[in-house]
Amino acid sequence: MSTKVSAAMVSFRGPTAPDWVLAGIEDGTIASVCLFNYNFNSLDQLRALTASLHAAAERGGQLPPLIGIDQEGGQLMAVGHGATELPGNMALGATGSTELARRTGNMLADELLALGCNLNFAPVLDLASQLESHVVGLRAFGDEAETVTKFGLAVIEGLQERGVLATAKHFPGHGNTGFDTHATAPVVRAGRAELETGLAPFRAAVQAGVAAVMSVHVSFPAFEAGPATLSRAILTDLLRGDLGFDGLVITDAMDMEAVRHVSAHSAVRQAVRAGADLVLFGHLPDQEQLVTAVAEVTGSETRARIQAARQKIADSAAGPGSISTDAHRALAQEIADRAVTVARGNPQLRLEQDDRLLLITFPRGAATPADSTDDSRLQLLDALRSRHSATSELVADPGSSASGLAASATRQKPTHVVIATEDAAADPRQAELVRTLQAAGLDPVVIILRSPLDLNVLRDAAHVICTYGVRQPQAEAAARLLFAEIEARGTLPVSLPPPEEPVAGT
Repeated sequence: MSTKVSAAMVSFRGPTAPDWVLAGIEDGTIASVCLFNYNFNSLDQLRALTASLHAAAERGGQLPPLIGIDQEGGQLMAVGHGATELPGNMALGATGSTELARRTGNMLADELLALGCNLNFAPVLDLASQLESHVVGLRAFGDEAETVTKFGLAVIEGLQERGVLATAKHFPGHGNTGFDTHATAPVVRAGRAELETGLAPFRAAVQAGVAAVMSVHVSFPAFEAGPATLSRAILTDLLRGDLGFDGLVITDAMDMEAVRHVSAHSAVRQAVRAGADLVLFGHLPDQEQLVTAVAEVTGSETRARIQAARQKIADSAAGPGSISTDAHRALAQEIADRAVTVARGNPQLRLEQDDRLLLITFPRGAATPADSTDDSRLQLLDALRSRHSATSELVADPGSSASGLAASATRQKPTHVVIATEDAAADPRQAELVRTLQAAGLDPVVIILRSPLDLNVLRDAAHVICTYGVRQPQAEAAARLLFAEIEARGTLPVSLPPPEEPVAGT
């Protein structure tokens, strides 16, 4: 085992690894790299990049480097550019099928191996306790520990049986706050007994042999003041001692706002002293210097765990992997079809050849850095138009009012209207538009594209379906349901708060 190994997980901009990174991998100092979607513009470019990292390790006689990436499926997929679009965790929860979740893990592993990556920052084991949370939300399998546990374990099994290390995140739980650690420093003031519910999926993952656990930057005063990532009480006493975890502890990205109150140099060293094995630098500057700073506090136990994970990769009998195959795309569509849920009424469209269908969309940008989805409206429009050519679209601009949108819609004299809502809880125009169109004699079908929390503010909508995400298979599933090509079999994997209660984050 090299005594030079640093607990640093480095990152860099662009499609080519800097010389200092390649040299560090070759001489054994750098054991791990995190890649982001800005590191490549194509799958071939990603393959070339990972090949250069593996080649550097081989030149130095080192074990394979740990190459990590966020490829959860659904809301957060660092690899687009032709990788299979997966519906995501809440959609999996809605299917009720852990077998689909295991196959999802298999598929994710196959695609990552084909691209040279061997460590996936997935699955999310947080509970969707606060549905308004954009940073957890659809990334959770559900809001009950039992559901999250069984689906999370299935994905872990699927990933690791195909030779990719899985990461349970975000320990000890990001679900109890609606605030985003990318932009704020959340504090969860629940007692230990209350926090135990959120810990249950992590306990089960540890017992099932998950390779890695990622810490969260949320503060839990019940354990210790300050972010969990910097807390020895949480990473060592709780995770290592109480839960008995002996795998890799990886921090969430250290450039996030929740840990910015400490200088980067101090924060990365504190994380190692707290019990982290790999400190994910994210977008921090001066990473070459930070590697040295972290190496100075990297202990022998941490080095042994890093090397054990690398050895596991080296010993894996995993094949070369495959990407975006017909079977992979069929799996994604099967998940989306089985997840789509009729939440209210009968949303099926009865269209005659001369009928006019109008789609009204409320496109939004990414509400958090943990969102890599593109504009969904064209996918849904295409899916509807491929079934009924007389389909038009009305896009709700940010400055448009509900009354103005309703007037524009009625001028088109549509026979049927479909409204695709996104984050309706924060945009009162969407619920108002439903009521205005109903008053005008139109009874729109509503497709909730993201959080089921929209149901609470769309109480007047008579016909509502949930897709749990905006990936292409989910647009196709919505169209299939509207045109009676499939039956709705999905069930809500979360409980909605009583409508009379506030839904804003606390």
